Amino acid sequence: MPIFDQTEEELFREFESSGRGLSSAEAKKRLIKYGRNVLKLKTEPLWRRIIEPFADIFMIVLIVAGVLSIIEGNTVDAIIIFAIILINAMIDYVQQFSTERILRSLKSVASQQVSVLRDGEMVTIDSSELVPGDIVALAEGDKVPADGRIVTASEPRADESILTGESELVSKSTKTLTGIKEIYEQSNILFSGTFLISGNVRLLVVRTGSNTEFGKIADLATQTFSISPVQVKINKLVKGIAIVMGMLSVVAFVMSLMAGIDWLESLEFVIALAVSAVPEGLPIAISIILALGMRRMAAKKALVANMRAIETIGVITTIATDKTGTLTMNKLTVQDHWAFNVKSATFKQAVAQALIDPESSHDPLDTAFLDFTKTRGKPLISTTPLATFSFSQALAMSGNVWHEGNKFKLVVKGAPERILDVSNVTESDRELAIHQLAEYTSQGQRVIGIAEIVLSAEPKDLKIGIKGKHLKFIGLVSVADQIRRESHSAVAQARAAGVTVRMITGDHFETAYQIGKKIGIVETRDQVFDCSKLSMLSEADLLDTIRGTFVFSRVTPEAKLQILNLLEKENITAMTGDGVNDVPALAGANVGIAMGSGSYIARDAGDIVLLDDNFKSIVTAMKEGRVIVANIRRMLFYLLSTNAGEVLTMLGALLLSASLPLAPVQILWINIVTDTFFIIPLGLEPAEDNVMKKKPESPDAPILDRHTITRMVLVAITVAIVTLFAYLYYMPILGQAAAGTLAFMALAITQWSNAFNARSSYQSVFTRLKVMNSKFYICLGLAIVFQLAIFIEPLKSWMHVASVPLPELLLVSAISFAAPILVVELHKLAVYIFNTNKA
Repeated sequence: MPIFDQTEEELFREFESSGRGLSSAEAKKRLIKYGRNVLKLKTEPLWRRIIEPFADIFMIVLIVAGVLSIIEGNTVDAIIIFAIILINAMIDYVQQFSTERILRSLKSVASQQVSVLRDGEMVTIDSSELVPGDIVALAEGDKVPADGRIVTASEPRADESILTGESELVSKSTKTLTGIKEIYEQSNILFSGTFLISGNVRLLVVRTGSNTEFGKIADLATQTFSISPVQVKINKLVKGIAIVMGMLSVVAFVMSLMAGIDWLESLEFVIALAVSAVPEGLPIAISIILALGMRRMAAKKALVANMRAIETIGVITTIATDKTGTLTMNKLTVQDHWAFNVKSATFKQAVAQALIDPESSHDPLDTAFLDFTKTRGKPLISTTPLATFSFSQALAMSGNVWHEGNKFKLVVKGAPERILDVSNVTESDRELAIHQLAEYTSQGQRVIGIAEIVLSAEPKDLKIGIKGKHLKFIGLVSVADQIRRESHSAVAQARAAGVTVRMITGDHFETAYQIGKKIGIVETRDQVFDCSKLSMLSEADLLDTIRGTFVFSRVTPEAKLQILNLLEKENITAMTGDGVNDVPALAGANVGIAMGSGSYIARDAGDIVLLDDNFKSIVTAMKEGRVIVANIRRMLFYLLSTNAGEVLTMLGALLLSASLPLAPVQILWINIVTDTFFIIPLGLEPAEDNVMKKKPESPDAPILDRHTITRMVLVAITVAIVTLFAYLYYMPILGQAAAGTLAFMALAITQWSNAFNARSSYQSVFTRLKVMNSKFYICLGLAIVFQLAIFIEPLKSWMHVASVPLPELLLVSAISFAAPILVVELHKLAVYIFNTNKA
């Protein structure tokens, strides 16, 4: 049975407690049974965390290649490969450390001293020593140390924004509830981590530590883990390459044995194939590109905590954004006012006299009223009231008493209908006020009524002061959480880029709709879903509902995570937020985007932190991410097409019954040295013109489209033909050693040429030359220098290079450079013609 629908007697029986609290001896027993009132971290076993980086398909392929190199005796090759493996493992360990910050932050919530009944007497203990069954006394301004049922209360109101994300104070009571209630409806329970803003309560502790609602958020955060969608696609691609290469290696090994080649030489051939197929430098290169992207984004007020988030935000298809503090300022402001038969100055005077000092009330409504009534930045009234009556739940109002000559003036504020009930207004005047009230509420605004009365004697309490229904009605004030100026344009920019925006809030349906409409997220009410109805729908029905929903109201942390999980079935999602209630969703989203001014726990949970809290910065991050993803595709195209060319070269030599044109160390030189010079500059290539005009790809779309794969195949075939031609043509003329050297040079130069092809997906290589990438040309120069250095000892011996005539070297170089560019230019032209006819 839930806690909120049990009577006080039932609860005392269940928790074996009473109004005198627990005995000290019983408290000690329960502390052993339930543990301390702190959050407990759940972490993976050490052995799993150690081996996790090596379980990646990329790492497995590299490990196999390294082991084969050791078996063959190629120590240098093996050292280089295992160095790459260890560097990538270190990067993974750093990422593991980063994700654990969320849990450390949740656990580090400071303990506090609390007053608790023990042995019938009030004593002070550390909050970590609280146990279920304790009776805790809380006063105005106290932080709630554990989840508890209110057993005695005096007009309590709580700030639960840490759990719900909504800044409006929640009235609490001792009343037993019935039916099914969400967190925000459990008015007789105070939750750990929230604050008691007004009133006094005694609380029966029912949940402590990780069993509290706050603890459940921590647990949800530990359950969520999101691998980069781009990394998933790359892993899928590499897995496919590994499978194909495994099959080819077996076939090649058998064919070489059947051809009469010695088994050791056949094994050498298989090693060469494995080394040529694996893009060893890709993981490190991607990490470097992402790290440089982090620096650029930090300069644009977007701090990246999880490096992989940069690539992921470039492929997001939807943004699920919290409202409070993200699209809005998380600050109540007066939107409008309606003065009833009084001058503006008189109205403001009444509002100023009705507000309670915000420093004592902690009520954002009083802060909004204070800002509204200020004149030239100074409060309208500098004196203090004679008496203050805090908010009464029974009367739904609060008030102040002021001296009015030799009389007393009571000024009240509260629920408009209740204010009108005690005011001296005609029926027609009441209808006029109700009409104005309806107009404000239809815009999603909260409305407060103001009234006053002059009394001959000072009222002892609020109820006596308003008795008789003779108050003078002053008017209405509408307040709302202020929408950020840039929110509307930022949402429009995201939608123009093909990314849907969904607002997730704890607000009521109408308020959520009005804000969503103002910002441009929704147009009609059927695009808004009330999450209090979430449990009524099956997962299939809910998924269907979510497709056409862009604003979710009355959302709890669990519901937010459920919505996010369903969105991720068909979308790549970014989640924005700033509160503790956002932590599970921030941790579980493909990209969690936290606000810099939000709670430190939310910032630690976010993959990206917006230092300026500007929703527009998300669009900037999207562009940066799209550029990086496009550049990762360039890197993949470049590496895989040239590596495939190496594989075809080796297989072609076998099919033609020729000796191997390249030694494994020469292939490793090209893959590690030559490739490295180009892969980083390609990852830093400036954006193409259409980067923010293209719609996001389907989450199921492969990392490389069919046009790119076709181009890769064409390049690979071209590389193989050119390299084998150089080897087979010159072998009878210059000998095997010189022919092998020319084949080595041909393979390297075709890669230089292909690097120019990779600079643009659709523009001509000659058009792309107009876009300066100085790093590319610097690295081209370095690649040429290093490649020519192989003709100098000791590299000449290590690389198995022979001297070759200069004319033959120049001819092979010219053909090797021109052939790949010619083939790719023809393919780009064919794709352009195909797309034009299709359009």
